[in-house]
Amino acid sequence: MVGCSAYGCKNRSEQGFLMKVFPRDPERRKQWIAKVRRDDWTPTNKSNLCEIHFEPEMWEKTRQDGTRKLKCNAVPTIFSFIQAKPKREPPT
Repeated sequence: MVGCSAYGCKNRSEQGFLMKVFPRDPERRKQWIAKVRRDDWTPTNKSNLCEIHFEPEMWEKTRQDGTRKLKCNAVPTIFSFIQAKPKREPPT
């Protein structure tokens, strides 16, 4: 029922994606917000990012029970931002 907060990302927990909640620590939260790059948006305590936005080096070694955990200093880095189309001048 949880969806990813990254712009243009339609991944949801129902699709089998692992969701990570934004950190509560103000400094780490600022880092995540800066990486997400969404204008006029502030994450809530329930805002999430899906696992595809984190590089493999950001994850701890998979545990014996099969769970995966982010490292304590993990920052999302993989995003596909849509670039705005250049404005055209009207024909003369």
